[in-house]
Formats: sequence, C-alpha cells, structure tokens
Amino acid sequence: MDRIIAFIGPPGVGKTTLTMRLGEAEGCSVFRLREHVPQQILAAASAKPDRVDWIDNLSVARGLGTYIQEAAVDKSVHTVLLDNFPGSGFQVDLLLGIVRRRARDCTVTAVELFLEEDVRQDRLQSCKVCHTCENDPVHDPRLPAVPGGGDPWRCARCGGTLHPRRGDAPRLVTARSDRFEQEAPGLRQAFTMAGVKILRVDASRPIADLTAELSRPTTGSIQQ
Repeated sequence: MDRIIAFIGPPGVGKTTLTMRLGEAEGCSVFRLREHVPQQILAAASAKPDRVDWIDNLSVARGLGTYIQEAAVDKSVHTVLLDNFPGSGFQVDLLLGIVRRRARDCTVTAVELFLEEDVRQDRLQSCKVCHTCENDPVHDPRLPAVPGGGDPWRCARCGGTLHPRRGDAPRLVTARSDRFEQEAPGLRQAFTMAGVKILRVDASRPIADLTAELSRPTTGSIQQ
C-alpha cells in the first residue's frame, strides 16, 4: 500500500460516485466505514435522528485499524480510497496514527469536493439506489445506481426497481449537511496540523477528468 486518498465534503458532492469509479482500477481498494463495523452498531447509529450515521469512536478505531492492517500487507493493493472519511478532527488523528503504526511508508492525500448549492441539490434529488445489487447490512443501500433501458427507475445492472436513497430525504440531508459544516473546521485543521495539504476539487467537472487527475501518484500526496 503506497497511497491513501481521503475524500471529504458535504452530502451530494459525489464522493461515493468518484470513489466507485477510481476503485475500478487495479490495485485500488475502497473503505466505507459502514462496511467495517458490527451490524448491530450500524443499525443503532442509523436510528439516531439527531446524529445521522454516528458511530462510536471505539467501533471506528477497530474497523479502520483492521482494514488498514489488512490492506498494508495485501500485495495487490497500492491505493486505498476513503469514501466520506474521516468525518471529524478526531478521526483524522485516528487515521494518521494508524497509518504511522501500520503503513509508515504510505502517503496520505486529503481531497475536499465542492459544488454550487443548486447543483448539489439536483444531484441529491436524482440519486437512486438498488436494493438488489447492494447487499447493505441494515438494508439501507447507499451506492448510487445507474438507470438503464431509458427508464430512470430501472437498474441497468439487474433490471430491478430503483429507489431514492433514504439518507437523501430533506430532513436527513439537512442533518448531514449541518454535521459536515460543524465538523469541517476541525477536520481541516487536523489535516493541516499534520502536514497534509487539502486539495479542493470542483466536483462539477466531468468524472473522467477527475478520475484521471486523482489517479496520478503525485496529486497532493504528503509523506507521513
């Protein structure tokens, strides 16, 4: 494992879509926190309306630590993509501490995606998921699905019916957006204090251009 790229930003800017595309390349692995914590903890976290997707620090540390340890010894993985992680200054410190202990030669890049507000809202309203293709542990799929056959509600992969993403309901989007705004200053400060420059990227650009730019080994990398 040579490189870790952390993708951060408010909901709807395209973090998951971009990590999905980048993750198709050989040697790339995508980390999504919800896939590395016990199902009962994830279910309890998803049920907290006041703190959307909140997961306790111990579960975060265990899930992330195990993942990084396994990726560091996996000869087939050279790049790890962190989808919507870290989400706070504490999680930045946690990430960098684990990397220093278990993958000292790995470089870390922070990429903050941004969009004009009207474009972000349009993306949130148009995003759909497939309950058949994504086997989510708490039956709350998050990965954007691709419509097919000229039908915006039909999955191009399995032909099943697509659904709006639960987390994109207006009330939950507001809660998630507010959470990012509250955590963003501390998150950015933690990266900066650790010597990791945050690369701000306009997510309205074509995804092919973003993928090509972020695939280059030297983009924003800081040696830990």
